[in-house]
Amino acid sequence: METTSPGDESADDKNIFDTQALLTEGNLWKAIWIMSWPLMLATFSSSIVGVVDVQCAGLLGSISQAAMGLCEQVIFMFMVFLMSMGVGTTAIVSRAFGAGDVKASAHATAQSLSLSLITGLLLTVISIVAGRYALPLYNADPEVIRQAQIVFVVFGFYLIPFSMWVIATAAFRAIGDTKTPLIVGLIMTFLNIAGDYLTVVAQWPVPNLGIKGIIYSAIFADSIGAAIILWRLSRSPLKNCFTKFWPFSRKEMMRVVHIGVPSAMQKLSFCFSSFALFLVLGRCENPTQALASWTIGMRVESLVFMPLMALSMAVSSIVGQNLGAKQKDRAVQAGWHVTWVGIGMMCVLAVVLWIFARPLAMFMSHDPKAVEYTINYIRINCLSEPFLAVNWVLSGALQGAGDSRLPMWISIFHNWIIRLPLAYYLAIYLGMGPNGAWIAMATSVVVSALLIAWRYQSGKWIETRV
Repeated sequence: METTSPGDESADDKNIFDTQALLTEGNLWKAIWIMSWPLMLATFSSSIVGVVDVQCAGLLGSISQAAMGLCEQVIFMFMVFLMSMGVGTTAIVSRAFGAGDVKASAHATAQSLSLSLITGLLLTVISIVAGRYALPLYNADPEVIRQAQIVFVVFGFYLIPFSMWVIATAAFRAIGDTKTPLIVGLIMTFLNIAGDYLTVVAQWPVPNLGIKGIIYSAIFADSIGAAIILWRLSRSPLKNCFTKFWPFSRKEMMRVVHIGVPSAMQKLSFCFSSFALFLVLGRCENPTQALASWTIGMRVESLVFMPLMALSMAVSSIVGQNLGAKQKDRAVQAGWHVTWVGIGMMCVLAVVLWIFARPLAMFMSHDPKAVEYTINYIRINCLSEPFLAVNWVLSGALQGAGDSRLPMWISIFHNWIIRLPLAYYLAIYLGMGPNGAWIAMATSVVVSALLIAWRYQSGKWIETRV
């Protein structure tokens, strides 16, 4: 095993030792803070990109907003496979790094990069072919489908740089470095937002790109970001990963898949249930405005739950490294500490969202009915935000330990057994319209949080092998 010792180190070795000690020794609150704040800024900047995308689409009309939301839900099905590999990468690399095995950390990173690139190329081909046939199943408006198909075909090429970005940032997080992904992510945010306004508002450099300009901006920004993050990886403690791409290690890739597939299924459960929710909203009165409000509401709410994603990613690395270092009690404490941080944060942000629900909705849309639906979406879901914190943070802690199977089943239960039947009953059967769907969403979040907390408190996840 390739380990380091504080008394016999090169400059690079000392950096490795200090990075490892950051999460496994000393004040736990300090470790949480150092890991979390860059991730919060990074995810917040990412959520701003999403809001700008929808706002720019809104300048083209509610149909473009609905098309953007529909298309992103389909694309998300493809992206989850890549993101799930990032979950597996974080669990394996952080566990090895916490144990001082730098060689194993680099090897796992290399094999994850190889696997994700192959998957990204395959998914790009599938998305180009499938977009023509899948989208009409989820919306009856021909103009929404036409614009969504335009977006979908172009957006498929986004998956290639995205695959590299996901694994590289997961590897950096696993070793306790969240500042590098932050810096690169801010560059990507600037390029993406600038591209949105240049192509849609200024209609430069090519006029009348319409909704395609938003997608071109995303592809350009992520390609630049992927190139930079890989260059930084070649100068990190994991730099030897670039010598370990070949030969492919089936055993190492299957370790990533073993952890990642349940995580992918967890996300796909949400994704497919969102498609079904699209069908429910499509049967409401004013279906185009209902779908547009769902798209806007999710984007606005992302300003709240993106910081939760940051906490989830931070606690995943902390738990993984501490389990690798045999610091089991510290790993358990980290999960609960970060959960209470998330609950406090969400209580404050929920109040802010409630107060500013109307101006936010009016900024994102000029359609009165879409604005009304969006306000109700924001305020109803505000009530479940503290439970969302429990759900996200403790799910991240479990995934950092490699325990991704039970969270998958909990996700399937709360999305398909609670959310969708309740949404149909309230929105269609009782005639509550979109408000019924929003109530069902909030209710399912509460149920999921209680089940995740029960799993974490049981402690059975601590002995999970990765």
